[in-house]
Amino acid sequence: MPDPALARRRFLVTAGPTRERIDRVRDWGNVFTGTTGHAIAVALAAAGDVDLVTSNADHLRALAGSPGPLRAVPFVSHADLRQALTALTATHRYAGVFMTAAVSDYAPTGAYQVVDRRPDPADPGGELWTVRDVRAEKVKSTFDDLAVLGRRTEKLVDLFRGALGYRGLLVKFKLEVGIDREALIRVGQSSRRASGADYLVANTLDMVAGPSAGAYLLGDETAEWVPRGELPDRLRRLAEDPSPGRGGPKT
Repeated sequence: MPDPALARRRFLVTAGPTRERIDRVRDWGNVFTGTTGHAIAVALAAAGDVDLVTSNADHLRALAGSPGPLRAVPFVSHADLRQALTALTATHRYAGVFMTAAVSDYAPTGAYQVVDRRPDPADPGGELWTVRDVRAEKVKSTFDDLAVLGRRTEKLVDLFRGALGYRGLLVKFKLEVGIDREALIRVGQSSRRASGADYLVANTLDMVAGPSAGAYLLGDETAEWVPRGELPDRLRRLAEDPSPGRGGPKT
């Protein structure tokens, strides 16, 4: 019988955006591609087996049928990703989870023609809207103004310490816009604790590209600046020896 201590470690990485249907031909999503998550998965493959759950079609094609340690699992929507995470964590024991996927915070629940908009006399700064439900398999393109109603989605990263019962290394990712370094670290640490994550990779949109691109790796009372090109290998080293800075629950 093989010694469990000698078994290869296995890691889970999510990458790419979710896309949510407005109608049968339109959807909404975000501008991210999953490149960072793919790079992290490639780096982790030097330390163990990796399940890359991704919506990036190029990465899925490149890894199709690959015999190596890196395996791709597809998703498109929030529901797809939730289903994949549930199935994978029920099947495998992961040494680390890296939740880089750009998951939509809202999902469309309706499309409405805006018939009229006027100031709300009872609420300075507010508006009263008159709308007409125009949901269809393909929403018509003849309306001057169209409103798409979105409902907040479930925070999938929070499932790991909750419904999925995962107690290993958990790394969360968070992007903010229009805040300074101090606020980013403060917001990031609050977000890390709220999800029970051991570490959180925090950056702003201004930190995504360019010669000074990078992110803050936040742990318990730590905030380490990591240049973008060094992030995959830094997270691999973290996965190999995760003990310093651990912030999630251990029970």
